[in-house]
Amino acid sequence: MNYKKDKKLNGFFFVILGIVGIQRFFNGLETFELVESFSNPFKTYLTFVFFIPVVYYLFFYNLLFTQTPYKKVSLHFLLPTLISILYIIFNPSLGVIQVVFFIYSSLYVVLPFILIKDTLYNRKNYKELIHFKSIKNWALIMYGILVLSYLFANYIFLTYSTGTVNNILTQFYNATSLIWFFVVLYILKNPVILYGEQLLLEKINTATSEEVAIWRNKKKGNTEEEDLEVEKKVKGKVEEIIFALKKQEKELLQDFQWLPTLKELAFKIDYPQSHLKYVFKYYSYCTFGEYQNILKVKYAMKLIQSGYLDTRTIDSLAIKCLYTNRSTFYKNFKKQTGYSPTEYQEALATISVKDSIL
Repeated sequence: MNYKKDKKLNGFFFVILGIVGIQRFFNGLETFELVESFSNPFKTYLTFVFFIPVVYYLFFYNLLFTQTPYKKVSLHFLLPTLISILYIIFNPSLGVIQVVFFIYSSLYVVLPFILIKDTLYNRKNYKELIHFKSIKNWALIMYGILVLSYLFANYIFLTYSTGTVNNILTQFYNATSLIWFFVVLYILKNPVILYGEQLLLEKINTATSEEVAIWRNKKKGNTEEEDLEVEKKVKGKVEEIIFALKKQEKELLQDFQWLPTLKELAFKIDYPQSHLKYVFKYYSYCTFGEYQNILKVKYAMKLIQSGYLDTRTIDSLAIKCLYTNRSTFYKNFKKQTGYSPTEYQEALATISVKDSIL
């Protein structure tokens, strides 16, 4: 979920994929008899299943918070290790193993539920809101997979009485393989999961031309002496701040009823004003005052694209975009787009006609 070099990936997700893939690969070798006298280690050492719920829990912890401390990782793996040792020493009956696995797996279904509930639905910080909003669907899908795997595993295991371990695992693989197939399709259709929303947005912005360019890909000029202290604090956060500004811009343009001051904007996205001033000074094509005008123009373009001028006047459009008079709106719109509002409407109509012919 985070591509930056100074931050680690959620390695537990790769562990989950690795386990899922290797399990089914070994099962395939046996099912299709591709290798003679092959002994599947997952069937020989069945206690490995006690480690899988822990990996899921740590995946959710890393996804919703930050990197898990090594001490916490060690503590969570201590319990399944202890269960495995006791299993080897005492070799308990099937009934005991079934009850222990049910209680143990239930615990590790409840713990991620508490994490998700406390993080996805009880956040107030804007920076956190951006992060959790971008991963919400992915977190819920992965939790759904955990719950389904839990239900399948316990149903198959608890209703199992005779036969071999091979039958248990084969039934489980058959029940869950289709789920993982759809997970792979979802990942391929949502590359943000692999690359991170911030990186994806940056790639899209550099690959296409914006109607009104605002943000620079590289820093403008040398840092002035008065900004050196702020630069030390902002270093490594520039992309994060621009991303937050873009998110806030998108929200503003949904229902454009007010324009935030720099102080209000800083409070809204939870960054110091000095950081925003630095970003606008060195990573923007415009000043903050010009940025406010650009937002008005962008909203006007959005309304024209939706057919606003088909039934309303330019005066009405100017007021809707928070301009006090028509001439100021007209001048700003022409400056930013190269068109008057009417010319822009006509240009859109021409493009629409061409598209319909093609």
